[in-house]
Amino acid sequence: DQLREDKGQEDREDSSLKGILWRLTPNSIKDPKRLFMYQMPFIRGFDQSPSRGDAADRQMPESDMKEEVKEVSGEIHETSDEVEPMLSEEPKIPDDIKIVIEKIEDDLGPIELSGEGPQILIYHSHSREAYMQEPERKYKEAAREAFRTDDLDSTVIRVGDVLTHHLKELGIPVLHDRTEHEQGNYNKSYVKSLETINRRMKEYDSLKIFIDIHRNAYKEGTRTPDQEVVVVDGERVAKMSVVIGTGKGQLGGFKEKPNWKENYKLALKLTNKVNELCPGLAKPVMVQSGRYNQHVSTNAILIEVGSNLTTLTEAERTAKYIAKALSKIVE
Repeated sequence: DQLREDKGQEDREDSSLKGILWRLTPNSIKDPKRLFMYQMPFIRGFDQSPSRGDAADRQMPESDMKEEVKEVSGEIHETSDEVEPMLSEEPKIPDDIKIVIEKIEDDLGPIELSGEGPQILIYHSHSREAYMQEPERKYKEAAREAFRTDDLDSTVIRVGDVLTHHLKELGIPVLHDRTEHEQGNYNKSYVKSLETINRRMKEYDSLKIFIDIHRNAYKEGTRTPDQEVVVVDGERVAKMSVVIGTGKGQLGGFKEKPNWKENYKLALKLTNKVNELCPGLAKPVMVQSGRYNQHVSTNAILIEVGSNLTTLTEAERTAKYIAKALSKIVE
């Protein structure tokens, strides 16, 4: 009897310990599939499993370990809008979307820039995304967050600075909003950046093009830095890609969806212009089921400039080609 009692006590203690550990363990660890989901915003949503979210791997910030979906007034909203998984390869576009895309032609006419005030808004939903360290441009990584930093001059915001500079040199009125949207609650990054967009639209009714600058990421060992650049005049330039969201989502999607086919025309035009200027610099346009706040305009796009396999310097060089390509799309 004593042996059974002691054994029972051990089982209860073991069960209790497991329960405590289970409660303390992030949801992402409980679902092995979610371990692979983090660093890019444009994959999430085409997995049709009933999981409530795919938002973490071993590098996810502690603030991200939350429920990612909430319902407001009967409409499903993903509080992060879309979250970044790390990639081992480029995401595949679903067949039904491919059929639609194949019918879209690069026939977008020039976007007329008129009136007083800025015409293009550049902003960053994931403002703390950083690049591969450089010997002369070291930055301090945020705790437990690889390729992220609180030093905003070392993140995609710096790429936005350079893009803004080149656009202004080309005579294009542009507004660069450097608001930090993700610190404290990564899952609300897109909610916060939407607030920024709406505020800026109220301030400047002249805004016509909306560009969210991000950077891509890959799991260690799946790609090499050389695969993520093109070499121009002896300089390494980070590859880029434009991402378009349909707003379809996973759990009912968004009530207010983007006119993604129109946004796609701008993405296709920009991609083609970039490759005219620098062959191979722009990857094919990606269409995914997130919204990415692209419902605000038919000229709203997300651009991934470089990745965790490229440096900030390489990404800054890309900005020059994006600016030149944009200058050929507007009038």
